Amino acid sequence: MSTFEMLAVTVVALLPGALYVFATERQTGIVRAGLADRTLRLTAVSALCHWALAPLTCWIVTDLWRTGRLTRQPVPWTLWWLPAPYLLLPLLLGTAVGVGFRRRRRWALVLYGRTPEPRAWDAFFSHAPSAWLRIRLKDTSAGNHGWILGVYGRDRHGRLDSRASGYPEAQDLYLADTVESDEQGRFVLGPDHRPKLRHTGLLVSWQEISHIEVIRGEPHAGP
Repeated sequence: MSTFEMLAVTVVALLPGALYVFATERQTGIVRAGLADRTLRLTAVSALCHWALAPLTCWIVTDLWRTGRLTRQPVPWTLWWLPAPYLLLPLLLGTAVGVGFRRRRRWALVLYGRTPEPRAWDAFFSHAPSAWLRIRLKDTSAGNHGWILGVYGRDRHGRLDSRASGYPEAQDLYLADTVESDEQGRFVLGPDHRPKLRHTGLLVSWQEISHIEVIRGEPHAGP
């Protein structure tokens, strides 16, 4: 077997796992960049897909290849569907697992892992929580004496979501809206006793942040 043929066989053998990993990470937004982890998952899923499709593979080799039906020119149009199961099965499986993980389905957590995120940053922001954030900057002359208060959620029009970068990219954060604060980093409340929004989004890098306080409920004026 030539080097090209060996490479082609390797690519075909590992393609289902690669498609599964792509589909899963596309849904979860979680990228496990470790070579050992990705190689293990890719190989394991490829093996499972080939095991599930073994009857089809056996039929292709014994009934189509050896009899010459796949080597004759031209190949019948009725046989062009053959690659579809090897492509669609891992894509559908990966999408299902990714969607199930985002919805915290028990079966998906068993398959994908309960804590697959490589950093606490990804563990919090990958599940798209809705929260008030009190951000303390390293530079106390920036913001309001080093404080930035914002909303991790949708903007007032309900169109633009807050965003946080995922591993392995550098950590940065976009807040769909920010909140007025005093010099001590306390929320300024309006007549309705809710935080006064500034109707201004903000992009900030983790390199500029000292720490972030997450407030799940309704914030108050005190620290």
